[in-house]
Amino acid sequence: MPWSYWLGFALVLWLLFDLVRGEAYIWQSYRRDSEPGMYWFTMLIWALVAASCFLYPSF
Repeated sequence: MPWSYWLGFALVLWLLFDLVRGEAYIWQSYRRDSEPGMYWFTMLIWALVAASCFLYPSF
């Protein structure tokens, strides 16, 4: 199994953790209750990065 799959699994776990916690981070921390737009945008960015690990695996 390519290493990118392992990275993808780790990022998905991180997404689930952030979803439960209600806080996501890119350059700064965004909380779901105070900044919902930026929170969900950050979650979308991380979800795309995680999906790219499965769509374009390295060999």
